[in-house]
Amino acid sequence: MTLELRPNLDNLPDDVLSLIFRQLDLKELIRLKCIAKCLADRVDTLGIPLYSSLHRQPHLTSYPPINNWNPLNVIRYNHRINQSLSSHSFHALQIGPTWNQSVIPTLELTEDQLILGVGSKILVHPLVPPSSTTLEGGKVIDKSIEYNIENKKYQGGKSDIIGIVPIKSVENDLIIAQFDGTIQRVNLPHTSNNIEYRNSKLPRIKARYSASSKGKPKESINTLVGTTDGTRFMTTSISGKVDIFSSNSPWIEPNSLKLKSRAWSTLLTPSNAILGIQGSIEIYPLSSTGQILSHHKRILIGPENPLLSSPYSIHLPNSNQSNHNPNLLLSGWYDSHLRLHDLRSSSILPINQFIDPYTWSDNSAYYSTTYVGEYHIAGGNSKHGTVSFFDLRNLKSTINNNNNNNNNNNDQRKSEFGNSNWSCFSTGGKGSPVYSLKADNGNLYGVTEKRLFCLNFNGQGLIKNNLITQDLENLMNTLNCNKKNGNGRYIPNGYKGRGGKWSWTVKYDNNNEEYKGARGYEHRSRNIELFDSLIPA
Repeated sequence: MTLELRPNLDNLPDDVLSLIFRQLDLKELIRLKCIAKCLADRVDTLGIPLYSSLHRQPHLTSYPPINNWNPLNVIRYNHRINQSLSSHSFHALQIGPTWNQSVIPTLELTEDQLILGVGSKILVHPLVPPSSTTLEGGKVIDKSIEYNIENKKYQGGKSDIIGIVPIKSVENDLIIAQFDGTIQRVNLPHTSNNIEYRNSKLPRIKARYSASSKGKPKESINTLVGTTDGTRFMTTSISGKVDIFSSNSPWIEPNSLKLKSRAWSTLLTPSNAILGIQGSIEIYPLSSTGQILSHHKRILIGPENPLLSSPYSIHLPNSNQSNHNPNLLLSGWYDSHLRLHDLRSSSILPINQFIDPYTWSDNSAYYSTTYVGEYHIAGGNSKHGTVSFFDLRNLKSTINNNNNNNNNNNDQRKSEFGNSNWSCFSTGGKGSPVYSLKADNGNLYGVTEKRLFCLNFNGQGLIKNNLITQDLENLMNTLNCNKKNGNGRYIPNGYKGRGGKWSWTVKYDNNNEEYKGARGYEHRSRNIELFDSLIPA
């Protein structure tokens, strides 16, 4: 029977054979290659590219560009990322020096740069090709370039940057919003071929935008977000005013909306303005010109008693780069839950929710969210610099929207703890809220109140200077010198305010550089079993 199957399978037309290939996992495809040479050729030309297209991950910062890779190498690379996430095998390190003052930073990622708003400064970490050009992998993080946009009229945090939107069509053009109400389009004078360090620079201002009516003072701005290409951007004020601008010329008045209360989180797509307010997420469709269609508003809620929580972060996957469904809205809430809403469903309730039992017991809100790899989501917590990871293949936390009794809620909470989910403390020991997360190419970048960090899942950390450049490593080593103390570094104890106590103390190895390594735990039980990250080469 087997001998008859081989030629029949090989002689099938592509459209029929592709239906079979779609049902196979990676191991089955590789085994199929071993049956016969002619069938191996069909696997290489049809099966492998098809598998790669069905199991995509974002690779904006890959080097060389992912489209230039052999499809089988892409699959191996993605498989390694998935395995590292599932087994919490990763490298961790702080990127750049610790900032002098505590701030609420912003973080953006482009093809060639990590861009941060730190107080009234813009910090740009160029992403450069690795020194070994024979390797397929990711770009390397270089030393930062600093730009100062502080308004001398407004000091003490009033000119802090609250959001950055890169303009994809123009190199180094950014929309910058500051807390004092200033909105500007600026150009950073460095280029990929002319990178200068050392001296603090001033960006070139190309345009100024106003969200206030004529004759009225500027309102303080609390959020800025943009579309993926930066052609539109949206600001919200602390009074609840929403403005959607076009970054294209000529200047036109923004489309505006007034909310009943301030927005805690925002997201802008070409077709929707999504706003996280007290107790709910409001979705406003947009016309082709950016007009807000408020009469078609849709409301989503998180907990069944909405007034007890608010969404502090909302996120959609990039459908052009990711295998995650573009209709699954991920949100992080004040009540220590990550939630998924299906925008295709008419229900206002989430389809799934996830918690870390230990940060939940410590009343730690989720301040940031993102999709990671092919199957995972991540959330940055408000305490201890903790990042939590959840595997979407283990959806034991599905909500029964028709059953509200306490026993079922308790059973659901137990299932949410899962066995394949885990958390780690961000590099640097004693932490703060993780204010922003960006994931790409097997790297997770995050910011706390005093530092930028990277969790690496693609193996770049195994090779010296393949994750950060030698110049940046030299700087980090210099700053780290003489900072160690005999007591090591400790993560603070926690208190379980919802019944009972839990606490643990984590001491880091003083023989390792302070900016390298992290410690984590699995969501298995009330007995914490700690594990260590890998130390980058």
